[in-house]
Order: sequence, then structure tokens, then C-alpha cells
Amino acid sequence: MMLGLLVAISAVACFESSYADAVSITTVTVPYHNYYVLAADRPWDPTWVNRVEIRCEYTISPAPATPPTITWLRGTFADREVVYKWSSSGEVYVHPEFAGRVSVESRTRPTLVLFNERTWVDRYWCRVTNEEQPDEFGTDEESCGFWYVGIGYNLPKLLATVHLDKTPVHVDAGGTVQLNCTGVPDGRMATIFWVKGPSCTQGGSCDSYETVIHKSSGWGETETITVSPNFAGRVSLATRGVSITPTLTITDIRPRDAGRYWCSINYPDDRYSSSFGRWNRGAQSVVILVNDPVTEPTCADKADGKYQHPADCAQFYTCSGGLSYGTNTCPAGLVFNQDLQLCDWANNVICL
Repeated sequence: MMLGLLVAISAVACFESSYADAVSITTVTVPYHNYYVLAADRPWDPTWVNRVEIRCEYTISPAPATPPTITWLRGTFADREVVYKWSSSGEVYVHPEFAGRVSVESRTRPTLVLFNERTWVDRYWCRVTNEEQPDEFGTDEESCGFWYVGIGYNLPKLLATVHLDKTPVHVDAGGTVQLNCTGVPDGRMATIFWVKGPSCTQGGSCDSYETVIHKSSGWGETETITVSPNFAGRVSLATRGVSITPTLTITDIRPRDAGRYWCSINYPDDRYSSSFGRWNRGAQSVVILVNDPVTEPTCADKADGKYQHPADCAQFYTCSGGLSYGTNTCPAGLVFNQDLQLCDWANNVICL
């Protein structure tokens, strides 16, 4: 049945009146996120313990009444698995591979402690989710590289870095915003991603991201830039001389542009062998909040029914007899599907 996947709307259903009125923003910081932790063995030393710590700090403003969910993942930004999860309810999950080898001792300062980890190279992500607002405003994460040197000391080279001002940006609808991002590599060699999210999908996963803009590397080939249809003609990357930089500009800001934006930089594919490879790509995020003074839409000349709000597709308004019966907001993570007349997963809906 569709009931488990979609939320049907009745004329008398009660939803929060304004989703943007009480946005709580989560901000995660992993110190030394542009570097890596080093694990090593000393088989000649019986007292040696292969133990590493990856620190994580966060703020949630305004603070929720319930504790957040702490999740540590490993892998690349696009392909990760959960290592350790401390749910808001107090339930703890540990990946079977890490049983007895991983711990997080404090929810307020959720440092990850790893024992006897000998994966040659990896990346660990600290994710904090405000369960009272488990959307892109309430979820943030940062990462740190992991390098195991074994008995020798062959250290990694060509580390990619990213630096982004994480201060939330307030902008009026119709305005312009610039998100300042720098890092290594830059210029023609760099591959640059800006993505927006995460949003939830029909399968229940909240790891879906929209690629806003992508610049391929010009190392040995022609640079290409790909832009999401939702941002066509409105986004660009800054230039410095003849080089393209990671700083992002968005013009003609729309209410649905509100959300979390991630900057990520890496080396081209043919340089992977001398660096962290696909685990080299970290990411940092910043939130955009849109101030929208738009008035309520009219129901004049509209048939009876529910309509997606033109300023925010997570909202809908009800028309009957040419009169408007107010605006409602879909539950967090859903948007209004005008064709089906119900709240639906974002990947099923086109914002009108």
C-alpha cells in the first residue's frame, strides 16, 4: 500500500503552520578535517596498542529538547557505510566488522575511538542529526582521512583540502548569494562539486543529494561544467585569471533554494595512485536561509483542490469555490505532489 510511503492530506489535517519559522541548524566540526589520522603497528613492542581517535564537535542552534543522533560512517561521500550509530533513543548499533574495536564515550563530544584498524586507507565521517528536524538543516557532517602504515612509513601524498565558511547565510528571495570555498587542488587540475542536501528518498534513506554544479578536471582533457536543471542560468563558479575556483554564486534566489550546500574538491582520476584516491575527497557545508515576503497565492479561477505553493513546494494551499482555505506544510523531508494531491518524497516531485 502507498500509505507506508506517502502521507495523504485531508482538508482538516493539521500541520505546522510555517516550516521556516523554527529552523534549527546543526553545525559539525572535525578538527584537522583536511588531514588524516595515522595508525601503525610495532610488532617488536608488546606494549604497543594500535589505537586512534578522531575528534568531532558540534553545535545545534536553537538546541533541541532531545539528544541528537550520532553516526560515524566510513567511505566516500557518495558511498559510505555506518560504523557506529548512537540513536537519540539511546540505542547503539556497531557494524559487525568493528565489534569490540570501536567506541564513542560522549554524546556531547563524540570522539570516535578505533582499535586495531588496519584498512590501508579510508575516510571517517562524523554525522550529527537533530531528530526534531532531521532534514538538511538539522543534519551536518565532516570527515577525516585514515592512513595505516603497517611496519613501514609510506605516507600519503597530494592531499585534497577544502575550506568553507560555515556561517549560515541569510538572503532575500530574488537576491544573490556567494559561498566562498577554497582548497587544493585548484585551477584546471581540480574537480569541483557543489551538492545540496541531504533529502529523503522513497526507500527511507536520507542520503540523497542534488548536484548543483560539477566542474571536471582539465588535467589532460577539456574542462566541462554540468549544472542541475533547477539551477540552470543561476549558478556559476568564480574565476581567478583563467582558472575556475570553487567559490559558488547563486542568483535569483528562490524559496526552494533554502537548504544545505556542500563544497568538495579533489584531484583528477589519473592522479589517484599518488594520493588518497577516491577517499581523498572531503566536504564542508553551509546553510542558506531564504527570507520570502511573498503573499499568499490566490484561488481565483482555480478548480477546487490542493495546489503546490509557488514559493515553497513543501507547502500547499487548498481552494474551494474560488476561496483559499489557508496554507499547510508537509512533514519534514516531503514535498507536495500536486498530481497525486498528497505529500510525497522529493525525488518523485517536480517543483512547479
